Amino acid sequence: MASTVIVLTGEPGAGKSTAAAWLVRQGAALLDADAIVREMWSGAELPALARERWGGAVFSPDGTIDKRAVSARVFSNDEDYRWLCGVTHPLVYARMERELPDQGVTVAEIPMFFENPRPDWADRTLFLYAGEAARAERNRFRGLDETELARRGRFFKSRQERIALSDWAICNDGDTETLYARLAPVWDAMTALAARKGE
Repeated sequence: MASTVIVLTGEPGAGKSTAAAWLVRQGAALLDADAIVREMWSGAELPALARERWGGAVFSPDGTIDKRAVSARVFSNDEDYRWLCGVTHPLVYARMERELPDQGVTVAEIPMFFENPRPDWADRTLFLYAGEAARAERNRFRGLDETELARRGRFFKSRQERIALSDWAICNDGDTETLYARLAPVWDAMTALAARKGE
C-alpha cells in the first residue's frame, strides 16, 4: 500500500513552506523538491553537468556551485531553463517515489509542478497564490523583488491555468491563521482519501 500524495505547489512567496509545515503538524510526511535539488548541487553529478555546460562561470572561487549565478542563467535563457529542468526533474521525481511512505498522507512540495510531466504517484494538487505585494514582501529576505519575481514568473503557467489544473487553490494574502483555516478541509479530504486507499 502506498501513501496518498498531495502535491503542494504555488507562486514564489505564496506560503508553500508555511502550508507544508502546518500539514506536517497534522501528521503528513513531507518530500521537498527544493531540498532534494539542494542536495544534488552539493553532490558530484549535477555540478559536473553544470561545469560541462557553463564552464567555471557558475562556480565560486572555492569550487562550490554559485546558485545565484545558475539562477541568473536559467531564468534569463529559455534553453538553459529547459536543460536544467530536463536534468533535475526526472531525478527528483524518482527519488520522491522511492521515499514515499507505505501509508498515510504525504505532501510533495514541488514549486514547478504543472510545468513538467505529472508523475503517476501524485493523487491530488493544492495550488497557493497571493498578490504581488505580499509575495514580494515575503521574498525580500531571499533578495527577490517584484521585478525578479516577474522575470521568473514567465517560466510558469499562468495563475488561471494552474488554478484550473488544481484540486484546490487557496489565496494566501492574509495571516497564517486564515491560511490554516483554509487548509483544514484539504487535510480532512486527504485523510479521508488515505483511509479509502487503505481499505
